[in-house]
Amino acid sequence: MKKFFLFAAALVAAMSMNAAVWEFKTDTVNTVEAVKAKAPNATFTLTQKTSSDNQPYVAVDYSKMSGADAELYFTKAPIEVKFTYKNSSDKTECLKLYNSYLQINRKGVIMTIYCMPGDDIIITPKSYSKACEFAVTGADKSVVAFEKNSEAPISLKATESEVVFDSSAPSDADAYAQACQFVKIQVGAAQAIDNVNDAVKAEKFFRNGQLIIRKNGVEYNALGAQL
Repeated sequence: MKKFFLFAAALVAAMSMNAAVWEFKTDTVNTVEAVKAKAPNATFTLTQKTSSDNQPYVAVDYSKMSGADAELYFTKAPIEVKFTYKNSSDKTECLKLYNSYLQINRKGVIMTIYCMPGDDIIITPKSYSKACEFAVTGADKSVVAFEKNSEAPISLKATESEVVFDSSAPSDADAYAQACQFVKIQVGAAQAIDNVNDAVKAEKFFRNGQLIIRKNGVEYNALGAQL
């Protein structure tokens, strides 16, 4: 029984380490109310809409404000992230927030992730017909690219407390081609992120009246012994 308690305690410790995960399917922002709850001081125009396949989403439109950047700062989300946009034209739908992913919809969107120097940042995309390249500052990579029709995560290590992803830098991508979709953003120490991912994979169930714990494909009994 002691081994079981040690195993359970290790799972709790893994979840409580310095790692933050925003998975959009479990913490959605596809209503205007949800966006305002997490970004109470947004200066974009937020509009509830429905896509052509009947999926509700929030359209984030740029509204010209004397040349100032519009801002969407998620201060009450699992991670602190800010989106800004500046353009000469008004009423530009630059972001779309669906129930399981976030879509950067235009060239010119800047995403800033707040973290600690040394933190690892992992961004997992959703397969999409378009691609997006970002110029990056505040990290160990100066450029990252999300390829079209790919779900391969990108990872980088923060060197500053603000890591900035600027989609306006590439000159060979037009405004409509420069787009991508994210399903998850993770921020934290590499070990903590790995442990959080491992803990998510642990599950408990009964088989023939016996408690079984499955973690990373390996099964244990209630005493912590591998089966």
